[in-house]
Amino acid sequence: MEEKILHLTFDGAPHPPKTEALLNVLDEFGIKATFFMEGHRLEKEPETARRIIAAGHSVGNHSYSHRDMLDLTLEECIEEIRRTDELIAQELHLQTSLVRPPNGHISDEFADWLRARGKRVVVWNISVKDWTGPDAAAIAERTIGLLTKPEIIMVLHDFVEWNPEALRTIIPEALRLGYTFVPLPMDADDSDGTAR
Repeated sequence: MEEKILHLTFDGAPHPPKTEALLNVLDEFGIKATFFMEGHRLEKEPETARRIIAAGHSVGNHSYSHRDMLDLTLEECIEEIRRTDELIAQELHLQTSLVRPPNGHISDEFADWLRARGKRVVVWNISVKDWTGPDAAAIAERTIGLLTKPEIIMVLHDFVEWNPEALRTIIPEALRLGYTFVPLPMDADDSDGTAR
């Protein structure tokens, strides 16, 4: 039987108190995930970001200001990532190769620039637009209906209030379907450079 892997990822971190609610649910199930940090949020909420690391989750760079990178110059894109990498190093005392561009939008030129520097551009293959709700049951139902691939990178958002409740349905069903939850590795050696 083919191994089934689910990489559960959250964009928009850190976003207390909603981040803590997610961490509590993940801890209840013993699940590790990946949180993509926005630099301006990390700057304001470093303690919440440290709790993410202390709980054993991995982190990635989700830009400083969450501006669509297709609207920026190459130099502006570089600065968005550089600034957040510096904050991750300063506040969390680690480095990550993971970069998720806001909205999944990135030019080939900037993706090549990142890969040449050991970064991994990580998007997703499941998004249920969790922020549209209308509630936890709807998010869980849409998500479970998409659990059909052998390897899934699922994006949710840590600021969406009903995600903790939705995960209490999603996680057991994914486990029943045979998925193993695996956080994305933060070092560049575990990939060919792009996760899709």
